[in-house]
Amino acid sequence: MKIIQNKLLFFIIGILLVSVNVLGQNKADTLNTKHNESITIYGSSRPVTGKALKIKSHPQLPSLEMPKISAAFHFADLKAPTSIQLKEIKPSAHIQAARQVPSWKSLLTLGLGSRISPLLEYFYSGGKSRHYLLTVHLLHHSSFLNIKNYLPSPYTYSKAGIHYDKYFAYHVLSVRGSYRLSSNRYYGYNTKGDTLNYDKNDASLKQYYQVASVGVKFASNYRSEYRLNHLFRVNGYYLSDKHGMSEINAHFDFDLHKGFKVSDIFNHQQLGLEGAFDYFGNKSTAPYMNHQLIENHYARILPYFDARYGIFSFRTGLNFEWLKQAEGKLHFYPYLHVNVNVAPGIFSFFAGLDGGLKKNSYLDLSRENPYLSSSQNDFRWENTLFEAYGGFRGNIARRFGFEFRASYRKFSDMAYFDHPHYWYLLNSASGTGQTSPGTHIPPKNDFYLYYANGHVFDLSGSLTYSSTPNLDLWLKGEYHNYTLEYDLKPLYKPLFSMHLGASYRIKNIKPWAEIYFMGSRWATKEQIWTGHWFVTAGPQSLNYKLDSYFDINLGAEYRIDKQLSGFIRVTNLLNKQYFRYDGYPVAGIEVMVGVRYRF
Repeated sequence: MKIIQNKLLFFIIGILLVSVNVLGQNKADTLNTKHNESITIYGSSRPVTGKALKIKSHPQLPSLEMPKISAAFHFADLKAPTSIQLKEIKPSAHIQAARQVPSWKSLLTLGLGSRISPLLEYFYSGGKSRHYLLTVHLLHHSSFLNIKNYLPSPYTYSKAGIHYDKYFAYHVLSVRGSYRLSSNRYYGYNTKGDTLNYDKNDASLKQYYQVASVGVKFASNYRSEYRLNHLFRVNGYYLSDKHGMSEINAHFDFDLHKGFKVSDIFNHQQLGLEGAFDYFGNKSTAPYMNHQLIENHYARILPYFDARYGIFSFRTGLNFEWLKQAEGKLHFYPYLHVNVNVAPGIFSFFAGLDGGLKKNSYLDLSRENPYLSSSQNDFRWENTLFEAYGGFRGNIARRFGFEFRASYRKFSDMAYFDHPHYWYLLNSASGTGQTSPGTHIPPKNDFYLYYANGHVFDLSGSLTYSSTPNLDLWLKGEYHNYTLEYDLKPLYKPLFSMHLGASYRIKNIKPWAEIYFMGSRWATKEQIWTGHWFVTAGPQSLNYKLDSYFDINLGAEYRIDKQLSGFIRVTNLLNKQYFRYDGYPVAGIEVMVGVRYRF
């Protein structure tokens, strides 16, 4: 069986690599947008960008084309989250199609998977050209088939969202709201190997997260850069879980900028001011925490200057950030981003310096690891003391896009996951793992947050290829080398990962394939039984490495007519129950079939 799986794996990789015939599109380099620390994949794009994306013109109501069912149609398996993340099916609500197609306002998707996994999704996009645009998105996906030799492991994911854009002569007003509910179990007990007693019906092994969020944005739409362009945004959310942990956030940010003739040397000059204000409130109902509310206040001001001279352009400024936890403290970081457009629209170099504070929020961390314990309330701010980065990007013939980036970052209070560090005295007479009277043992299979200081060297790159209108290929890889104080290991942090995919349309059929590779990662075991004690001897005392793995997904969509299509997708084709977190294997192979209907 293993030989067959290996042959299948190398066959699929061979097909994808042979197809990579390089050549795709890149965004034009501009300093009208502040440098984004995240990696942007510069790739090919078949549709022509419509006026809806251009800040200086009114949007036109687009046609609703059938979205492709490639990488964008995968759901995060809460039984062990991997790099396969849930991505919403978003029809081209802001893109004008390159060819005439019927205009559909609604898209309904129904599916059923072999792991008793129903799927229901509805997407609506409609409005009046040059006046307003309304989008509504509803989604439910769940799974009820348990993993063999582990406690029950069902999960659900439901979401409802609405977004409204109102267009004025020189402004755009956007209002949004959403609600998300996801549930999972702390199923990480090996029922054939654990000596601890457990009750599969124990309510403490169940978990859910619900998030309600709202937001408003008001932005100018001037045709001249010499007017005071502005953007104001207010949003917030409230998150709570089954066991009483909650987090509330209120956020406001703005950007003001205006063109000035500071010097005759530059072709373009702009002065601007960015700012942000945040409030975070975290609360745990754990009795020994006395239901304490931990509040954080944050403010940021960044005055900046943009300029361009020939092929050279830059943005520079000084970032002031103030954070009040137990007491207030002011931080400041230099900011610089430089771009050299060697061949305009084809090839450019970039480099820069940066730094700043980022909240390790319960919202973000519970998405990354849904097996977090609710008995904690230490959500610190990660401080990027210094970051230097550089790289290049470009495109050739609007078909082959590429980007490479290298960076060095020094930080403090980087969050990582680990089992709780406890010493437990158990009943030695029974030897069954039962607690002595009055001894409290929380679930052995949850995770707590811990923090580390250190630095990391990162490499990342991406390639995309598009052959209009049928073939799409993409390849992305990342490498991370951490050095942490006190010889700590970067637990559950990806060290090397790669994602390779392809889709190809053949008349009414569009097959696709994806391969994910995740290298080995540091992890730690929770407890060991000594005959009288369950012991975790201290931070990271039981370190080991999780095995690397391949995750292969295949699928196809068949278009029956202009409105109706059917699809099939197969996830975890090799049927490997690899581990993303200690004690939590992923589900095996799943086959889902379904239909899509546009109206």
